[in-house]
Amino acid sequence: MKNHSLSSRFIRLGLAVIMLFALLGAAVAPAGQAAAAQAGGTSAPAVSALPASEAASVTAAVYATAEFMLKNGVQSDWQAIGLAQAGYKVPASYLKALEGKVSEAKGVFARATDYARITLAVKALGGDPANVAGYNLIEKLYNHDAITGQTLNNPVYALLALDSGSYTIPANAKWTPSKLLAEILAKQNPDGGFTLTTGASDPDMTAMTLNALAGHKQEAAVNTAGQRAAAWLAKAQDKNGGYGDSSESVAQAIIGLSAFGIDPAGAEYTKGQINLVSKLLSFSAADGGFVHTAGGSSNPLSTEQALEALVAYKLFGTGAKLFDFSGTPVKNHQVSVSVTVEGPNGALAEGSVYAGNVLNALEKTAAAKRLALVNEAGNYVTGIGGVIAGTFGGYDGWMYVVARGGAWIYPSVGMGDFALEENDRIVVYYGGDNTQVVDAVTVTPAQPQPGQDLKVQVNQKQWVWNEATFTSDPVTSPAAGVQVTIGGKTAVTDAAGVAVVAGGLPANKYTLTVTGYLKDKTPAIVRHTVPVTVASAAADRPAFADVKSISPWALESVYTAYDRKLMNGVSEGSLVFAPKKNITRAEFAALLLRLTGNEPSAAASAGAFSDVKAGTWYYGTVNRAKELGIISGVTAKTFKPDGLVTRQDMAVMIVRAYKLDAASTGAGAGKFSDEDKISDYALSAVRTVTGLGYMSGTGGAFEPSAVVTREMAAAVAVRLP
Repeated sequence: MKNHSLSSRFIRLGLAVIMLFALLGAAVAPAGQAAAAQAGGTSAPAVSALPASEAASVTAAVYATAEFMLKNGVQSDWQAIGLAQAGYKVPASYLKALEGKVSEAKGVFARATDYARITLAVKALGGDPANVAGYNLIEKLYNHDAITGQTLNNPVYALLALDSGSYTIPANAKWTPSKLLAEILAKQNPDGGFTLTTGASDPDMTAMTLNALAGHKQEAAVNTAGQRAAAWLAKAQDKNGGYGDSSESVAQAIIGLSAFGIDPAGAEYTKGQINLVSKLLSFSAADGGFVHTAGGSSNPLSTEQALEALVAYKLFGTGAKLFDFSGTPVKNHQVSVSVTVEGPNGALAEGSVYAGNVLNALEKTAAAKRLALVNEAGNYVTGIGGVIAGTFGGYDGWMYVVARGGAWIYPSVGMGDFALEENDRIVVYYGGDNTQVVDAVTVTPAQPQPGQDLKVQVNQKQWVWNEATFTSDPVTSPAAGVQVTIGGKTAVTDAAGVAVVAGGLPANKYTLTVTGYLKDKTPAIVRHTVPVTVASAAADRPAFADVKSISPWALESVYTAYDRKLMNGVSEGSLVFAPKKNITRAEFAALLLRLTGNEPSAAASAGAFSDVKAGTWYYGTVNRAKELGIISGVTAKTFKPDGLVTRQDMAVMIVRAYKLDAASTGAGAGKFSDEDKISDYALSAVRTVTGLGYMSGTGGAFEPSAVVTREMAAAVAVRLP
């Protein structure tokens, strides 16, 4: 359910709701309930021979593969196209970089396929191929001088690009669609297949050509050629359901057949109970990518073609095609959001997912956390994790709110109808008329010192039904009688919403939690957490001899890192911090062990690297960090313990140490001016740590190769959990 003031509204609207049930003959969620809108469409779905279990596997594989790509950064135009057609929000930086590439080349590329590929990518990402950085790629294509006499790829991809949108092509163009079709049809082999240049037909080129012909199959000659090509693909399929050992050939066959309106999971394309779709799924890897051949590791080319094939097959069910972008753009892109599911007595799940609407986000989170959902007839969620609406005998049930830009949104639509934006925070909670959300938590003093009493002001927000406007109005008030817990201490707020944590806490980082759980009732307030840092008072701070050398932006962090015994001075005499001294690889490994609560290996442990000698202070530290997967060597046998740590290497080590989930990395893509200088191995890690706020750039740049100083390390260390 989704209303914070249900009683009065139900008294007045009860009969109307009953009449709606009778008239519509379907489950109608009461106003404000967490309804899951049913997807609608105007085109009749194609008939698929794929069993329901395999259809679910296709959907799951689309999610896994798309998010694997986003985690590792979008690296090709084909990846960008596949992601966009899968409904994911491709980072805006990718289109900007593509426009920059066209601008740098002054709109001139040697091959027609370059123009075609960029046209398809720009169009998929919402740009205008007729005006990319001032250059008309469509004109470059239809007037290209080197379409004929080259490989069959040229006319095939030129036709796909020109068909991808509603473009104006003059009748006197060198290459109109009809001329490109004539060029393509002239290359068909007697057996019905196609090949790149000359010789025997091959599955990849035959499938690619079928894809291009699909846009014109209403023409008799084209339809005949397409049917012959499709028949050749069925005949060429081997007894194992594929085309030799290559996953790419299977992917291309699925794309071509789906575009032409032929089911690649149909009987013609099933050999020994293995169809083309199930064959492709057999090439999936555990990390979400796809392999080139069975038993291999994820391959970028295989992965991008597999995603396109899976998306093409899903589009087959709607009558759409992979490279046709002339339809209605995706309304609710899959974006990175965080989700919390709060039950009546505690949190049930937390996570980050890619989703386009709240229902989709909840379903993904529930699946990942193995929470059962009850979603009757696809209309509204009535149960999560065994907690069913009406448990406490009233209008209690599952509700949701969304935090965006520092403020709560109380949606007036069902879960399936609320479109998400990047970095939204969704809270799905079990509540009733009495349940409110935390509007603000204020801790006084703002920078508490060790042992100092903490005054915590909690304000709550409730949405009350307005009889005059038929809307829910937000009402903010002090949250009385709720629990505030921090550092093992608990206090209860008074009538003014104030709780006092007497005696304070030692210097450290804490999570303050507000709860309002009630016995045999819905919670008074939805659980809410905020970070709190307790730092030493100025008078108690260590007297660093070189305090004037510490940068102002790092001063608090240096004191906090020292207080928490994360970092020490560098001199046995006077206390010297040496803020500008570069931290070594061994020192940073030691810092990460302290942060994660791990102890060094025993002195007698086996050495991991030849240049990490027994008897050195870092021997057990490096061995333990290697064992935990935090660090790796500069070679297979050496670590270079006294070597310096770069900012990008710091990001990689942090991700490994904390086993950070990189699912939300797309949010950070393209936000640094020097992102192209970040090494491939570090790009995902940099996006992850900057997206989470653990590291940041300077003046719009990340400076990946800059070495890390001790004060830089302190600043990052105190931000880490």
